[in-house]
Amino acid sequence: MRRLKKAVSLALALVMCLGLLTVPTSAAGATLTEIVSEKTYASFLEGFVYAVRGFHEGVTWHGAPPNNSYGAFDAAGQVIVSPGTYYEVRNFSDGVAWAARDKAWYAVDNTGRELFSLDQNLDVVDDGKSDFHDGLAMVYNRETQKYGYVDKTGKVVIPFEHNSSAGAFNDGLAVVYDAANAFYGYMDKTGKVVIPSQYTAAKDFVNGFGVVLEGRRWTVIDTTGKELISQEYEVDGALFCTSEVAWVRHRDNGYAFVNRSGQIVSSGWGENWSARGFSNGMMCVGKDGKYGFVNESGVLVIPCQYDSADKFHDGYSMVRVGTEGAYSIIDKTGRVTGTISKSVRNAGNGCFLTYSNESGRTRYGFIDYTGREIVPCKYKAVGDFSGGVAAVSNFEDKWGFVNTTGAEIVPCQYNEIRYAGETGVFEVEEKVGSEWPTRVLKASGWTEPSISTQPTTPEQPAAPKPVSALPTNDKLTVNGTAQDPTIFKLDGGDNYFKIRDLASMFDGTSKRFSVGYDGSVQVTTGQAYTPVGGELAGAAEGSYIAEPTNDVIYIDGVKADLTAYKIEGNNFFRLRDLGRALDFYVGWAPERGVFIETDKPYSE
Repeated sequence: MRRLKKAVSLALALVMCLGLLTVPTSAAGATLTEIVSEKTYASFLEGFVYAVRGFHEGVTWHGAPPNNSYGAFDAAGQVIVSPGTYYEVRNFSDGVAWAARDKAWYAVDNTGRELFSLDQNLDVVDDGKSDFHDGLAMVYNRETQKYGYVDKTGKVVIPFEHNSSAGAFNDGLAVVYDAANAFYGYMDKTGKVVIPSQYTAAKDFVNGFGVVLEGRRWTVIDTTGKELISQEYEVDGALFCTSEVAWVRHRDNGYAFVNRSGQIVSSGWGENWSARGFSNGMMCVGKDGKYGFVNESGVLVIPCQYDSADKFHDGYSMVRVGTEGAYSIIDKTGRVTGTISKSVRNAGNGCFLTYSNESGRTRYGFIDYTGREIVPCKYKAVGDFSGGVAAVSNFEDKWGFVNTTGAEIVPCQYNEIRYAGETGVFEVEEKVGSEWPTRVLKASGWTEPSISTQPTTPEQPAAPKPVSALPTNDKLTVNGTAQDPTIFKLDGGDNYFKIRDLASMFDGTSKRFSVGYDGSVQVTTGQAYTPVGGELAGAAEGSYIAEPTNDVIYIDGVKADLTAYKIEGNNFFRLRDLGRALDFYVGWAPERGVFIETDKPYSE
């Protein structure tokens, strides 16, 4: 069967792939349940995917050719509008959506009930102005070619006497245009102009703040028309605000926050800042080249002390002091909850996407907000978490799901996943022969990490300290043959070995391995070692300082948890750690010293 597919407009716009599954009841963390069956989904589409709109306010429209016939189901999987009911639809807003049939527009609520219909000489517009806001929607009269506003009963509450420059209602006000004088003002929900038309331009109110252009200066007003900032301030570009404060620019002294009473609550932020607007209730601000965060009241709750800072997502952000080294994961109080050596993005739900190139191919995985690896770097591609689950793909371009505990709750065996714009809801698709059966799945069982709401003094992870390194000429044999590697005792304790010495000693044995380096140490077992010079140079002379290293060791592409120090530019590892990781026997006896046997397994 031929399959027609248009661009899919989904809130998270990640096109991937999946079909249905059986989730073990013993699986920890979130699980997935089918809420719309293949049969129900097919009844909407008649074999074709044409215009999947994604969820808006808990409802999604679905339609198909030949007549673009639409129906709808909600986020619980209940069909609220039968397939084929409408030939054109708009997304839900303020609990209502427009849907057309019989050459008329109907207002439909989020239970699927028709509230009223418009006269056939009335039309809705495509730019979103006809969406309901504050209980009113702007509609177009084809006869008079003017705009008016209706309420949710269909009553015309503002006559058809406005042009297309009028706006949608927010905070009880809508932009109105005086065409005769070419100025903008605001009207209330009765159509009365309550803020005079005196502005060169005006934007919709947001959280009680309105942005207007006076001459060539953008400024901020409240819902009474009172200007909230003095002449030395202006709005720089878009309005970034909360219900309490707005972000404004001082002409000589960076940025500031103004509250709804017109008071500057904090000021002096630098010209350079790393985030555009509030995210997850926090806004990144810059001062003197350092970054911190303010909350929705404009209060600096995390001082400007970082050289780089990411936006907050689901309660966590990534920050870093300096331009190299690990990132710190912080919560909204600035408390460090974990570290991550490298990351691509905050993946949500307290998880962070990370990657590895050590195998010669980029592979992705996840760590959680404590810095603990929950999903090894083994996938070709991954999506963000939603409702406690994320889509993952193997290198055969098959997809499955993992949850925040790291469990692969759906194997990688499906073709496509679409994030549906509703938390934890996914459209999943599997190719079976020439058919593409599609279902809808919903995640459940995930609990958000507990986040403290009390401000604390930001902490930094304690840095490992340098230690003294003393050379030793302790006896060493490998399979009974004396060897002469470079060995150091750190702080008078354990023996630390250069891994290239070990690879040289093991060459020709069953435990041979190769060593590579590209910013991390890469060990591949079973391969011959290629010397680079300087191996088995014997005991060093004099004492040294062993510096902690950020280098990581990967064994056959898997990160190994080993303590390492750098001495004179070389990485040294504790012998018993290497024995455990590579599975060879390490022993000691007074008469023999240290002895290694490669044909025996590691033992404590």
